[in-house]
Amino acid sequence: MTDQLINVLSSWEKGRNVLLYGPPATGKTRLISELFQVLGKPPESEKGIVLNPDDALTPFSRPELMLPIPQPVKVVWTTFHQSYTYEDFVLGLIPEMTGSGTKLKPSAGVFLDAALELLDTTSEYKSIVIFIDEINRGNAARIFGEFMTFLDFDYRDEGRSPLPLPLRQLKYINGQSEIIYRAEGKEAQIPAGFTFPKHIYIVATMNSVDRAAVPIDSALSRRFDRIEMRPNLSVLAHLWELEESSIPQPSDDNWQNLTPFETAYLLLDRLNLAIAADLGCEFELGHGLLTQLKGNESDDVLWQDLAKAWDEVIYPQLEDRYSGRPEQLIELLRVDTPPAAGTYAWTLRTALGSSIRVRTLTPVRVSELNAEEIERSFRWLTR
Repeated sequence: MTDQLINVLSSWEKGRNVLLYGPPATGKTRLISELFQVLGKPPESEKGIVLNPDDALTPFSRPELMLPIPQPVKVVWTTFHQSYTYEDFVLGLIPEMTGSGTKLKPSAGVFLDAALELLDTTSEYKSIVIFIDEINRGNAARIFGEFMTFLDFDYRDEGRSPLPLPLRQLKYINGQSEIIYRAEGKEAQIPAGFTFPKHIYIVATMNSVDRAAVPIDSALSRRFDRIEMRPNLSVLAHLWELEESSIPQPSDDNWQNLTPFETAYLLLDRLNLAIAADLGCEFELGHGLLTQLKGNESDDVLWQDLAKAWDEVIYPQLEDRYSGRPEQLIELLRVDTPPAAGTYAWTLRTALGSSIRVRTLTPVRVSELNAEEIERSFRWLTR
């Protein structure tokens, strides 16, 4: 298992929720996918040995990994967005037409429905994991409402200071709430004084670059263990079978001989170093932007794939990060210091009908340039 996956399981064991934080294409979705597989079928443990005397060929094996949460696990997926509300996540009152008029029908949202699932004595599940994608795309504090308290395991059942569910929207008769409608046509009632179940865990993802997102306030943030997902060049080196220690440092003598994979590796490294120094680490480019380059392709195809990745995902993100700062982008692309010989992909725009030079980039799709110019431009950009 990856270190990040071990960290998630460790947080759950301590009674903590998890927030995966970082720029796009750094492996957040991949990690959630791996976690989903682990919950469905735990892998072998790295410790311990099991003896099976009936198996003469392989009598020894590793035991199944013991997960820190009870099995079986139900997995629920949701995505926050600008229209996502408390009613979607906790409890909504939906109008229902009856013979005597309109009645408000209590409907459980994702979080409350998880609690009702564990309250159901007929349910096979012992714990529930809720994956929240893009938690900062919605107003998380408003979506959780008073249920933000129950992100803290101390206030749940078996916690140090368990608190009853504060659902004042419901009517209670003889110690039982009115009927609450759940997903898949199920119904439930909550006893008065019911405390939130312990074994509900949240894994959320957060894009550190999204300018349109709502910042997460400190009250919500401190209820999560943050796992920062950073760009990882070693992932690319492993994918491309590169020995990182042997990748050359670009110089006047060797830059023209860099392979496509070496160029892509060094290019991402240089861009991220410049971005981190100028804007901060949270704005770096994820290594996943370059995983479309495959090791079984010819060099000609690889250069073209690198150019397409640049045009379609890398350069648009650079434009977004340097919006309103054209000089910094010009400097990053080394427009003022092109190679001494040969054409270069990035140039300054010239006014039509005159020789006036302006400080703005000429629009270009690198993938439409000739192969020699593509290779020269990307290799030069690594320096």
